[in-house]
Amino acid sequence: MKSRLSLKKIGFHAFVLSLSLLFILPLFWMISSSFKTEQQIYSDMTSLRAFFPSIKNFTIKPYTELLGSYNIFRNMLNSLFYSVITVASSLVINSLAGYALAKMKLPFKKIFMIAIVGLIIVPTEATILPMYLIVNRLGLVNTIPGVILPFSASVMNIFLYRQYFLKFPTELIEAGKIDGLSSVQIFFRIVVPVSIPIYITTGVLAFLASWNDFLWPVMVISRERMMPIQVALSAIFADRENIFTNHMMAGLTLATIPVILIYLIFQKYIVQGIATTGSKG
Repeated sequence: MKSRLSLKKIGFHAFVLSLSLLFILPLFWMISSSFKTEQQIYSDMTSLRAFFPSIKNFTIKPYTELLGSYNIFRNMLNSLFYSVITVASSLVINSLAGYALAKMKLPFKKIFMIAIVGLIIVPTEATILPMYLIVNRLGLVNTIPGVILPFSASVMNIFLYRQYFLKFPTELIEAGKIDGLSSVQIFFRIVVPVSIPIYITTGVLAFLASWNDFLWPVMVISRERMMPIQVALSAIFADRENIFTNHMMAGLTLATIPVILIYLIFQKYIVQGIATTGSKG
């Protein structure tokens, strides 16, 4: 019996490892290619050397040439600014909505929940044109609010907050009411401090979605100085007659570094936050 369980564990871990390699190997290829010459990239393409930097031909020229020709760091700062503001507004708006749906008596609350669950399955591409028409009518094209406001609210994050707050002890809320706290004070003084995991989880999800977003910024931003990194890289390589693979990989590596750091720093909280959302309805 124990040997069967061991074989199952070995098989499971082998499957997970194989699956993880499918996601990790392209990342290795991208990073290693950014430190190679153009010729070296294509000569290593058919071997395992493609996933590792070349010791003999190691070079940082793709980075120096790219950074010397374009102000990539300005675009990265633009992305960072948009992402941080989006996260801040998202945490407030989505958590308040989730808390209201979980703990407050609201008319038509079930209808709201049905609408939210239904909207989760609607792809962003289906709503992007109506959003653009609204933003354009409001005169917010090529403005910071035009980039941030449409994605400050997320039905998925509202749902996650609602599921998390459903399990929040009602006794603590009642104790706050007895102490004379208002609903707003109860939320910010009692609920928020003990709900850090779900805030970190949704904050990371909002940051990554904003940082990696391309479709919406490319629609609402045409000024070069306002472009986030994803749009800037696309514009850089679209305008060049000769596109060098190592330059492209260097740019993508720079754009990926913040994403990797976010995952490494907050991975424990991401798992904890998602695990504690539960399925209570």
